[in-house]
Amino acid sequence: MAFTPRSDEEAAKAITRLVDGTLSDRERPEVEAWASATPDVIRTVALQRQVKHGLAAGGPATPQALLDRVADRLDPSKPVSERRRAIGTARPSTRPGSLGRPSSRWRPAISLGAVAAVAAIVIAVVVVMSGATTPSITTAARLAFVKANEPAPGVSNAHYLDVSYHGVTFPNYRRLNAVATGQLRNRIDGRSALTVFYRLRGGQRLSYTVFSGRPVTVPTAARQTRFQGVPLRVYQTSDGLSVVTLVRHGRTCVLAAPTSKRTVLALAAEPVLVSANSPA
Repeated sequence: MAFTPRSDEEAAKAITRLVDGTLSDRERPEVEAWASATPDVIRTVALQRQVKHGLAAGGPATPQALLDRVADRLDPSKPVSERRRAIGTARPSTRPGSLGRPSSRWRPAISLGAVAAVAAIVIAVVVVMSGATTPSITTAARLAFVKANEPAPGVSNAHYLDVSYHGVTFPNYRRLNAVATGQLRNRIDGRSALTVFYRLRGGQRLSYTVFSGRPVTVPTAARQTRFQGVPLRVYQTSDGLSVVTLVRHGRTCVLAAPTSKRTVLALAAEPVLVSANSPA
């Protein structure tokens, strides 16, 4: 029977298992046949194998453009030269069999803080370059691990922040002990989106993403539920995120946080309940 993934998440798992060699003898021919017949998947498999081989060899040299982007994320009050020194000075690497001569590639000595910044950029690049053919709600959920690139929006009133995206106004969760901390504008699988980040009472980070355009296909893992009468879809990712998705004003909204499903359900339902109880 031919392998056909039922969701973007299942496709991503199949690609990962194909690359790391954990598919069974029965699964491998089916997954390989599917992967070799899909151009987007061919590119994704090639990219993952390149990363795997690079890590096995000790990692590729860090591109200067990436280092510059990391420097830009450090304290903007400091001169550019000082920010670059904080990342580390370049030093030559030695390849096996090179008789100790420096290779033509240079590896930077990077501080732990800079490594975290690099990781955030890499996650963001993976989000933008995902090979999925349609926008993925799970990809949007994992923006909970990505740094903001804009400051937190202002507050409009007790229920809403002073920021809207394609007709959807982001909620003000202050009365629920969640404070907006930043924003991120990017593209997810080719679709533009805006994310507002919040800090929950326990310190966890919540992402609230609104997609532009028509509603996005819901993952098969998401089950239908109602919270105080509001219809929502909820599921858990393999990396511990509780994800809730709903459609507001024709736009797909995705909330994700490493906390209980009930907490995220309550936050997702809040602006819908406020709108329903507002006088006409």
